[in-house]
Amino acid sequence: MAAPASKKGGSAKDLRTISADFVAAVGGPGEFPSGPAEIAIVGRSNVGKSSLLNALANRHSLARTSKTPGRTQAIILFDLLLSSGDKIRMCDLPGFGHAKVAKTLRESFSPMIQKFLEESKELRGVILLQDCRRDVDEDAIGFAEWLREIQLPVVIVATKMDELPKTKRGGVIARLQRDFDLEHPPLGVSVRENLGIADLLHQMRRMARQAKV
Repeated sequence: MAAPASKKGGSAKDLRTISADFVAAVGGPGEFPSGPAEIAIVGRSNVGKSSLLNALANRHSLARTSKTPGRTQAIILFDLLLSSGDKIRMCDLPGFGHAKVAKTLRESFSPMIQKFLEESKELRGVILLQDCRRDVDEDAIGFAEWLREIQLPVVIVATKMDELPKTKRGGVIARLQRDFDLEHPPLGVSVRENLGIADLLHQMRRMARQAKV
């Protein structure tokens, strides 16, 4: 089957970000400035989220990478303009589950994230990042199940695929599909290999175009 065409006639593989801007760092839904449909991106610290955000934004330093896990504690908003003409607000949620983050701060993540995910009027879906080298992640699986319960579309994305030999990638994708009980295989991405970036943008555009449930 041919890849779906964008509004300007290109295929999904051609989709890219033509401009990206930092909007704000906020603590919850009530602080959000008005804007386009929102797509949240969340994952454990060290999952490669900052590098992936930069790749999605087509910018080298839009999301500052850091060697200190758990550095970002607010919801960071970026507005993207895609080559299809679509506008998307990319919401970078705090990382979770890293031992170097103070226990009280870790515990504050869940209520803030939960409030945002339940109350944001413009949120259309969630991209949940999973390190492809990690064993079964019960917290991430439970989080994905909860997102389905509140009727938020969720896309599982396996990061750092370049860290695996190509002969093992298919098996890892199949395992993640079983772990997360997915109808379709998760999307594998690698910033280093530019693998899956356009496909992920297409997934984000598709979710952003959906009406709020």
